[in-house]
Amino acid sequence: MQRVGVGLPLRLLSYAAIWWVITGGDGGWLWGLPAVLIAATFNPFPTTRRWRWRPRGALLFLPVFTWLSLRSAADVAWRALHPSRPVNPALLEFTWRLEGEQGRVFFANLINLMPGTLCVRFTEAGMTVHVLGDPADRMVGLERLEAVVAGLFEPMGAMDD
Repeated sequence: MQRVGVGLPLRLLSYAAIWWVITGGDGGWLWGLPAVLIAATFNPFPTTRRWRWRPRGALLFLPVFTWLSLRSAADVAWRALHPSRPVNPALLEFTWRLEGEQGRVFFANLINLMPGTLCVRFTEAGMTVHVLGDPADRMVGLERLEAVVAGLFEPMGAMDD
């Protein structure tokens, strides 16, 4: 269990905001409030180190993520509207090149936001990703996005300041 301190109020606000977004602002607080309290108290994410972002990495990340998201959304929509184009579901085994758990968790969650990709298993060696479309094309996109995500985070030694 995390110790109570400055982080708890921030986690409470963060998890409450996430719940509000998930429910579309309609509440459901009968279930949401206990979930938020439990999640904030028994925080599953390590909080001993803060994530440090590289400003230049963030500037390079935004257009790449936007482009991949739009391209993926257009591809999934095209497949849905044109039955002659197969959906081609596949599972890819993606091996990490990215250093550090924080970057890996961020990357795995990030691909869940892109249409046609979903992280289904996360291990020390890599992750299993469910994709729609050409697996080779999706692998190239994942590798490119992983490289951009790597540019977001400060090296581990810089975090020990």
